[in-house]
Amino acid sequence: MTRISIIVPVYKAEKYLPRCVESLLSQTYRELEIILVDDGSPDNCPEICDGYAEKDGRVKVIHKENGGVSSARNAGLEAASGDYITFVDSDDYVDGQMYEKMLSVAEEYSCDVVMCDCVKEFSDRREVYSHDIRSGFYNKEQLKNEYYPHLLIMENVEYPPTISNCLLLFKRQQRGRKKLPRYVEGVRFSEDLLFGAELIYSADSFYYMKNECFYHYCMNSDSATHQFRPDKWNDYRKLIKEIENRFGECPDYDFHEQIDKVLLFFIYNAVGDIFRADSLSRSQKNKAAKGILKDKTVTELFRRLDIKKLCIPTRLKILTGCYARPTLVPLISAYMERK
Repeated sequence: MTRISIIVPVYKAEKYLPRCVESLLSQTYRELEIILVDDGSPDNCPEICDGYAEKDGRVKVIHKENGGVSSARNAGLEAASGDYITFVDSDDYVDGQMYEKMLSVAEEYSCDVVMCDCVKEFSDRREVYSHDIRSGFYNKEQLKNEYYPHLLIMENVEYPPTISNCLLLFKRQQRGRKKLPRYVEGVRFSEDLLFGAELIYSADSFYYMKNECFYHYCMNSDSATHQFRPDKWNDYRKLIKEIENRFGECPDYDFHEQIDKVLLFFIYNAVGDIFRADSLSRSQKNKAAKGILKDKTVTELFRRLDIKKLCIPTRLKILTGCYARPTLVPLISAYMERK
């Protein structure tokens, strides 16, 4: 019988971990391997993980030194033995029929990758999160024609559909692929982007279960994604280098324009976080923003980028033009403070 490996990186999540694991153990599809990767968590998570392993033989626990989510997911990939693999974040949870329904589609269409949608859970509301691509089955030719144009980034400089790796169910072994991709270790922001893109690029088939919202993404304000980090730009530089290495010279598609847009997106994120940071003075914000905008990689991007042709709102085009001139940073900073 087909087996699914579910990899759960665990770090400082004792408040949410039981809800997450219980949602996996109660799946209607029972042939599961639940791999809890304790990433050196300093709270009670290691004991909680071991407790679940003692109660249910489907649960496997890996204890390791802290190395970040990319390292934890890689450790889970090394240990996974299922025919299909997926991820769940330890502060999220899933609907009871998620994997039964996704596997049914995967087997019906012989799919390498299946993707569903999710619900974003805020403290005061819930939002369905979907993507602006068509639903249904894609063969290899359809992937090249319809999906590759936004494999790395959407045309409007937003994350691509597979940015949420937890919404993907994918084959562990695949024809024409030597091994599964791995995450870039040490990268804590947007680490899903490259992994998801590599999965789809190597896939011969894909199915999008549009508006099938099985996954519950809980918007935790304490997570790394939602905090200002002074070294975020260093992570982005490392990630864009890996993206260039893996997609800069593909024989069957030219991804150079998308790579530039990914870098631009990283600039928006990193500089935007600086201007929104309450912990920084205006002078500190100006210095940090100029440090990014004067980066050689960034200045070279703005020399070859035609801002007028970007599919972004006019206001963002104006802001992008300002970013291309670091001397305007003090004006941008003052404007952001008045908003």
